[in-house]
Amino acid sequence: MSDPYLVLGVADDADDAGIHAAYLTGIKRWPPDRDPARFEALRAAYESVRTRRDRLAQALFDATPPTVGDILDKAAPVGEPRRPGAALFAALLKGGA
Repeated sequence: MSDPYLVLGVADDADDAGIHAAYLTGIKRWPPDRDPARFEALRAAYESVRTRRDRLAQALFDATPPTVGDILDKAAPVGEPRRPGAALFAALLKGGA
């Protein structure tokens, strides 16, 4: 699973209200009839960090490694034109390119 904070577009220290507001903004931007995959990602991210208790459990027990997309999003959150593609980043991690 990708980082729920990145999917929602909030900081790691966001509170319940901030996470809920980001979720509502996300579902207005990507409703289920327009982009079902993005909506499901938003819903799953929201469900995993919606309360303080859920965020604590996420921090303590989630041992999934970050995906290449998570690393790219953290490294270059400014936008797509400045971000290298996932294939290029994976090749750089392997020592290619």
